[in-house]
Amino acid sequence: MHPSQLFSAITLASLAAFGSASPIAIAEGESSGLVARQDSCNASPISAEYDFSYYTFHIDANVQQRAKNAGLTKIGVLQKCDSNGGIWGTQPKNTENWAYAPLDKFGPDQKYKIKVNRCKKDYDRHVWKYQVWLCNENNWCGTTNCGLDRDICPTQKTKSVDLVDNEAWLCSA
Repeated sequence: MHPSQLFSAITLASLAAFGSASPIAIAEGESSGLVARQDSCNASPISAEYDFSYYTFHIDANVQQRAKNAGLTKIGVLQKCDSNGGIWGTQPKNTENWAYAPLDKFGPDQKYKIKVNRCKKDYDRHVWKYQVWLCNENNWCGTTNCGLDRDICPTQKTKSVDLVDNEAWLCSA
């Protein structure tokens, strides 16, 4: 180890042993240790149409002009299907389904309802997460995602959901 790295290593080790990751705990004189971040999970009923999932959501109104300037004309929904690792957890067979619609609704009063094909058969695949993207006319979405994956928690494992997400997607364009 280089001598300049020694101080960093000692500092990290002492923080891990004695420090608190919570600024509130430090201000209150408590030590609570590290706490794992809990991702929120979107509860969702099973879709009434077995062959299709539906995603109802809205995007932030501030993205409208930036999307237009960047030539982005469609909204894309990416549904991720988990297979629980496939055969004995050794060969994951996760899949993804895309669906697109015209980019013409902005703000909480103008919601999208996008229809996506259900998860593929076999390997116990089920709806797991979804994501929203801004795309061009040719359905190329590049790096214009609207945030991190959002977990889906249906009432039971299913290949299709009817999700209503009230949290705005904040898109970068």
